[in-house]
Amino acid sequence: MSLVSIPEASKWATDYLGKEVSPTNISYLVQYGKVKKHGESGPTMVDLVDLKKYYESYNGNREISWKKNLGNDLNWTLSFDNLREKDTTKHVHRLHPYKGKYIPQLVEYFIDTHTDDFKKEAYFKTGDVILDPFLGSGTTLIQSLEMGIHSVGIDVSEFNCMIASCKATRYDDEYLQKAIKKMLFALDTFEHDNKIQEFENELLAELAKFNNVHFPGYDFKYKINQGNFDEKKFSTEKEREFLPVYQKLLKKYAIKLKQDKSDSFLDIWFIDNVRREIDHVFQTIKQEKDVKTRKILALILRLSSL
Repeated sequence: MSLVSIPEASKWATDYLGKEVSPTNISYLVQYGKVKKHGESGPTMVDLVDLKKYYESYNGNREISWKKNLGNDLNWTLSFDNLREKDTTKHVHRLHPYKGKYIPQLVEYFIDTHTDDFKKEAYFKTGDVILDPFLGSGTTLIQSLEMGIHSVGIDVSEFNCMIASCKATRYDDEYLQKAIKKMLFALDTFEHDNKIQEFENELLAELAKFNNVHFPGYDFKYKINQGNFDEKKFSTEKEREFLPVYQKLLKKYAIKLKQDKSDSFLDIWFIDNVRREIDHVFQTIKQEKDVKTRKILALILRLSSL
C-alpha cells in the first residue's frame, strides 16, 4: 500500500495521465467512493495503487479498445480525453445544458486553419460565412465569433434559438447584475413569506441525521462502487423509513405537492409551491423593459428550474 495526501495524489495523477488533475478531482473520487479513503483521524490519504486501478479501468485502455473495434486509422485526437469538464464548457458554453451538445474544441478543430494527418486542408478563414442548419445550442456560432468568422444558425426549436441568441449577445454587465439581484430579491421575498427556506433547512437537518446513521461515511460509498452491496434494495427500504419524517414536515409547513390542474408539463412536473415560486419570479422578469436582458433572465430562470 502506498498512501499519499490529496495534493500528492493530484500531482501523481497529473503526471500519470499527462493532463491536469486538481486536488478537487481527487477529493471527488474519494467523496463518491471511487477510491478508498484512508486516515480517518487525520488528513485524508489515498492509496496510489487504488487510484491507478481506477484510472486504468476508466481511462487507460479506451484508445486501444476503440481502435480495436473501429480500426487503427481512428483519429483519437478528436476524443479530447485530455480535457477537463470546465475546459469543454468554457465561458458561455456552460450557460444552459443541452442534450447532444458537442464540445467547442471539436468545432474549432474543423473550422480553424490548422492541418494534420487527418485534416489535409483548411476550409474556412476569417471573414467567411458558416451556415449551421441544425443550430442546437449555438456552439458553432460562438466558436465562429471567437475566430472572426461570420455565421448563420437555423433551428426548428424556438428555445434553441433563444439559447444561442443569449450566448451570442453582448450585455451591459452592471445593468444585468442589477436585474439579476432584483430577480433574486423577488425569489427571496416569496420564499420568506411562504417559509420555504425554513422547510428546506429542517428537511436537510433531518436528512443529515438519517444519513449519518444509515449511510455512514466513505466506506459505505466505496462498498457500493465496488459492487459489494445491493444498493437498490437498501435505498428502497430507507426511503420507506424516512417517508413519515418527510410527510410530517410537509404538514408542518403546509407544503402542497400536487397542483390543482394537470393540463401541461409545468402543471405535472413541479410541486405546487415551486410552480407558484416560478410564476412569481417570472412576473418580475416580465416587468424588465430591456428585451435582451429579459431573455437572459428568462433563460436563467429556466436553468434554475431544472
